[in-house]
Amino acid sequence: MRKKSLFGFSLCAVALAFVASSCCSKTSVVWTEGETDPETGRALNTLTIVNAPKGTDWAVWLTSNHIVAEPLEGTEGVIEQHHGCWYKMTPAAHEGKDLVVKYSDRPLQRHCWAPEGFVLEQGKKVKALKVKYEFLPSENIPDFPYNHVQTEVWDMVPSLKNVQPAEGTTAVEAVPEAVMVEGQKAGWYKITLDGTCKIEAADADGAYYAKVTMDNLFRNAGGTELPNMVIEDWPDLAYRGLMLDISRNFTSKDNLLKLIDLLAHYKVSIFHLHFGDDEGWRLEMPQFPELTTYGAYHSFPVKNEAGEYVEEEYLIPSYDGCADPKDMTSASNGHLTKEDYIEILKYAWERRIQVIPEFDTPGHSRAAIKAMEAYAKRTGDESCLLSEKEDVSEYCSVQYYKDNAINVALPSTYKFIEIVFDNIIAYHNEAGVPLPAIHVGGDEVPGGAWVGSPACQKIMAERGWDNIELLKSYYIENVLSIAEQRGVKIAGWQELVMDLEDHTYERMKKSLYSINFWHTGHGQEEYPYHYANDDVPVILSNMTNTYMDFAYTTDKTERGLSWGGFVDERRSFCLLPYDIYRSVRWDDRGRMRDISNLPAGKTELKKQENIAGIQAQLWTETVRNFDHVTSYIFPKVCGVFERAWNASPTWEGTLKADDPVFMEELDRYYSTVVDREMPYYEEQGIAYRHRKN
Repeated sequence: MRKKSLFGFSLCAVALAFVASSCCSKTSVVWTEGETDPETGRALNTLTIVNAPKGTDWAVWLTSNHIVAEPLEGTEGVIEQHHGCWYKMTPAAHEGKDLVVKYSDRPLQRHCWAPEGFVLEQGKKVKALKVKYEFLPSENIPDFPYNHVQTEVWDMVPSLKNVQPAEGTTAVEAVPEAVMVEGQKAGWYKITLDGTCKIEAADADGAYYAKVTMDNLFRNAGGTELPNMVIEDWPDLAYRGLMLDISRNFTSKDNLLKLIDLLAHYKVSIFHLHFGDDEGWRLEMPQFPELTTYGAYHSFPVKNEAGEYVEEEYLIPSYDGCADPKDMTSASNGHLTKEDYIEILKYAWERRIQVIPEFDTPGHSRAAIKAMEAYAKRTGDESCLLSEKEDVSEYCSVQYYKDNAINVALPSTYKFIEIVFDNIIAYHNEAGVPLPAIHVGGDEVPGGAWVGSPACQKIMAERGWDNIELLKSYYIENVLSIAEQRGVKIAGWQELVMDLEDHTYERMKKSLYSINFWHTGHGQEEYPYHYANDDVPVILSNMTNTYMDFAYTTDKTERGLSWGGFVDERRSFCLLPYDIYRSVRWDDRGRMRDISNLPAGKTELKKQENIAGIQAQLWTETVRNFDHVTSYIFPKVCGVFERAWNASPTWEGTLKADDPVFMEELDRYYSTVVDREMPYYEEQGIAYRHRKN
């Protein structure tokens, strides 16, 4: 569900406290963006080490987007990739106080992708370096235009299904308890204001949603004197979710609780917590302390006698380049304790939100793999290793890791997964809350993984297989056995159900809670409908509509990724669960698309009931703090939550991107965001993305 590893700059590493101040205290960095050569399409960037140390027995480390650096003749150093997003600049002989490295690279698309986390290594001393950025002038890209309309007291996100205004007002002194009513849809509620206030609900969810609506009415009215009206409302889709990646960059418990409050405001039902990936394992497992003591923190590695850099106590630096494991101002470091997680579960469930935990497997698993190697080294217990010493497979993941795939042939892999499952189940039981599913990822296993593994080759020989891809079915069969024995459903990204043996696929469907379909562009739009028609419970997680980490606009100063395009409030609002091919009405440059004719041969949705929900995603490669989390999400997520609640808007079926019915609804929706939601963010004291005119 990801793509290329891209990240923004931050000066968190400047705060490194573990280095000696005597280590070239005046050394700093200037990074200069270069012009793009129209003939080659390459940019000439400059890295200047100000007051560089003398000689060549030192290096500067940095993190960056995948640099394809072409050193130029006469330059004073070479930049080479070490691992993942971590790079090393090795100096050449130079004269003068500054060392200048010029290199040809791909043009910088966004300022937040510039190199960061500069660290000077000199002998056994390392020191974070201050950095100054010199960017080229960039065009200011305004937000999309809209016509502001007058909003009513009952205008909110998600919008209410049915409102019947009446004469007069009602002073609501206290919100009454809901009266339960049979025979209505799940989550249904009714509010009657006619001089008194009466609330009816189909279930506990409906009663809670009625309370949220009342809170919004009070807020919009500026008090407890409300216009008389009858409201009848319910969610169209049961699964209305947000996924937050706390692996790449961590978000603390207290901030997660704040986020849950914001999700409850939008009547969200699922909080998908992605806690295990390449860059960090963020949830305590008592049996394996190293998962968090090692796998949740980053530092400069130890250089052994052979001159190799070894991750003895912590993972190597990742996106912000922070190399101090004690620096808790860096989102690189941190994890949730068992107690933290249980508190989060309880807090969410009180707000009718269920938590789906995820540790990505068998790809995207470097943090767990390295942590379990550290555990085995400390204890001598290799019964839960996720890697094989004799494995000589060569591969490179999408984020440029060469050791992030769990070995699926090892019995120790499944013992590890069993223990993780058992801990998660126990945490939810102790919290007294539901466990909808355990999300096991399943995406982006790099090609070439397992090819050089003796254990994998043995499994293939025993089964007479000649296709390495069949090991995926072997892995799924084992995970299914673990889940089935415990009565737990599993969830995954779309790759989890693809390219399986028939019997494995049919068996999986019996244990599936949901599958997130994310890669719904570039000719793959039909995947959700293809699998929904085959009775797979589909969660629409369209990169084109629901990826919160995508930048709002093409403005280079805008934070975020754009490998799959740009997503703003308009793009998220355009999502149509039952007409996915018409879910992008404007292209990334704001030009209207022709949606009148569908591409030939596309799969028609025949089993609408298997579109189980919609989920927004926030991957955190470019996130450095909680302000980034909230400003990436809000307000663009409003469109996702609107469509999850109201799956079939009045403009569904229109065949022009700017159809008047659609434009009228878009104007009302966005006017509501501006009038109601942005002031709400101010009241809550959270960072959000302000409108740019």
